Amino acid sequence: MAYYFDHKHHREDNPAAHVDTTATVFMVYLALVLGAIATIAVSFAHLGDKAIYVHMLISAIQVSIVAYYWMHLQRSDSLTWLVALSGIFIMMILFALPLSDYTTRHLGGL
Repeated sequence: MAYYFDHKHHREDNPAAHVDTTATVFMVYLALVLGAIATIAVSFAHLGDKAIYVHMLISAIQVSIVAYYWMHLQRSDSLTWLVALSGIFIMMILFALPLSDYTTRHLGGL
C-alpha cells in the first residue's frame, strides 16, 4: 500500500516515521474538550428550537478535527480524501433525516 507523506507522491515506506508533536496532540484534544463543554453549555442556554442546529454544527466541527488530525488526512493522498469526504456526505444525510423529522413535527397534540 502506498503511503505518501506529501502530495508530490514521494513514497515513504515507513508511515510510522511521522509522529505528531505533543503540542499538536494536546491542542487537538483541548479543542475537542472545548467542543464538548460548548455542547453542554448550549444545552443549558435555553435556545429552544435553534439548539439542535448549534449541536450539529459543534459535532460537525469536532468530527472534522478528528478526521484531519487524528486520522491523518493532512498527510494522505487524494483517494483517502475522497473516501473521507464520502463519509462526511453520508454523515450529512444522517443528520438531515432526523432533522427533517424534527422540523416537520407539529408542536401541538394530535
